[in-house]
Amino acid sequence: MIERDHAPNAGTGLLGANFSRRNRQAPTDDRADAGRWITIDESGYHGDQLHGGDRYMILGSVAIDDAEASGIVDTLRREAGIQKSATEVKFQKMFTGRGAGQRRRLLGKLLAPGGPLHDRASVYVIDKHYFVAAKLVDLLLEERFNAMGYDIVSNGVGRQFALDLATEGPRALGRDGFDRLIATAVGFFSKKNRKGDHVTVDDLYAVIRESYAYARRRRAPQAKKAAEVLDMLRKTRPEAEEFARERPTGATPTGEHALLDDTTDPLVTAVPTVILHASIRYGGKLQVLADDQRLLTDDKLDVLERGATAVGLVHGLIKGNHLQDLVRGRSVDHPSLQLADLVAGAGRVVARWHDGEDEPAGDDLHPVVAPLVDPQGMLMDEGPEDFARIDSARAKRH
Repeated sequence: MIERDHAPNAGTGLLGANFSRRNRQAPTDDRADAGRWITIDESGYHGDQLHGGDRYMILGSVAIDDAEASGIVDTLRREAGIQKSATEVKFQKMFTGRGAGQRRRLLGKLLAPGGPLHDRASVYVIDKHYFVAAKLVDLLLEERFNAMGYDIVSNGVGRQFALDLATEGPRALGRDGFDRLIATAVGFFSKKNRKGDHVTVDDLYAVIRESYAYARRRRAPQAKKAAEVLDMLRKTRPEAEEFARERPTGATPTGEHALLDDTTDPLVTAVPTVILHASIRYGGKLQVLADDQRLLTDDKLDVLERGATAVGLVHGLIKGNHLQDLVRGRSVDHPSLQLADLVAGAGRVVARWHDGEDEPAGDDLHPVVAPLVDPQGMLMDEGPEDFARIDSARAKRH
């Protein structure tokens, strides 16, 4: 029988040795600490389980410390009528629904020009459908083309393949067919499939072949683009077999195998990118505080810190290490994390609203949240200008 580790850790509500390091209990203070503080929180994150549930994952960030955030949160509580018995301010519990319009207006004022969070908050949006399509290209097609001496990364060809599959796939395969393709790919690349006994290489390529056969019979021009990508993918079985051989087979932490073991975890891409852009924007070294949750183990934070340290140097965007520290904390202890929760939650409802869902919160908040969307985020690779275009189209329809 496996004994669970229930040892408490200061600075976090998470128990056990996997969460014994990288905890921050003391309030953050830009005046006292070395490096500016950035807080980050996610919404819609379920590790590498990218199928089922919400289509979008959001990483909200705010350049603020607890010393300043405390006053903002206290004022918001008072003006929004949030009861003192509530230990923390949470978007999902307090700012959604048709009866929370006044609270959303107050949040909008915080984020709008002239508000205390203006030009300090950022929203990074990942469309999980595109993310999975991109991983099919990155892990299979890119490897195949690279072996033949072709680079499909630097010239943007690989990115276009992923966009064609993600955007045209639903029309080429039908919603159910595309959903099956995404679910099978997620199952194959997932950590849960380390031993290959959940989704085999045979399973993956049976679905890819069937998807290609279906798409090539469709006459729509859009279907042709998706069919061409699927045609290339059905020839990448050797690359999938190599991936299956190389990945760890045991329930090992991320440490030794690093990014290979987290190949379809969107945080591995999102966190380093958000940190890099914040460093470029604000200058100097940053200290980053993340909301504690069970998927963010110490080993995972080690991987994210290494990725954040390396990404700017690799792309030549910075000259030195731009990350001072990456730690976790409880939002009940850190008002700055409560603000990051509000930003992430607002980003998620706006993403849903843009996807056509009936979201009163998205309807109210999209004018102030759309400008916060990081153009490097992946809402079908659409930036703020595309949000404005969609807003205009919606206005014409209504």
